[in-house]
Amino acid sequence: MKKNEIVPTLIIIAFFGLMLIHAMGLRFVKRFGEMGSGFWPILILAAAFLLSILLLISHLIKFQRERKQAPEERSTSSEEGIDLKNRRKRLALSVVCLLGYILLMPWIGFVLSTLLYVFAFILALGERRRLILAISPFLVTGLTVIVFAKLILMPLPRGVDIFAAFSRLIY
Repeated sequence: MKKNEIVPTLIIIAFFGLMLIHAMGLRFVKRFGEMGSGFWPILILAAAFLLSILLLISHLIKFQRERKQAPEERSTSSEEGIDLKNRRKRLALSVVCLLGYILLMPWIGFVLSTLLYVFAFILALGERRRLILAISPFLVTGLTVIVFAKLILMPLPRGVDIFAAFSRLIY
């Protein structure tokens, strides 16, 4: 653990904090018993802000532990270079997966693009267990459709032509 993990965490905390402050301007409750347009953004941003603070605390504790170790016990620079290269590769693959997801969704719809995205994303992160690769895309997509399309009644992209017909079968 190095200082280079603390700085991005501070940036993330600042981002979520500013977005949370901005979201407070949205209406939290419309009428009694009804959630306003600000409920979900405020809830999610508050959770992300608190989780980011917990992440910072864990990074600081880890940093303090490593500072107390003897210099010979610390990892070598070649191992850190290999780890940094792998992390950058995973980040680049994750960004490519996200861009592909965003670009494909209007044409093939939410369900199929989410299935493909989750599968590609967990492959990009290095997961190789076949059971996880087989179950995760369907589980994540199913839960997302249930929460957003059925519970919140949010319209999701259906795609065009045959993909739209397929999406109508599901939601």
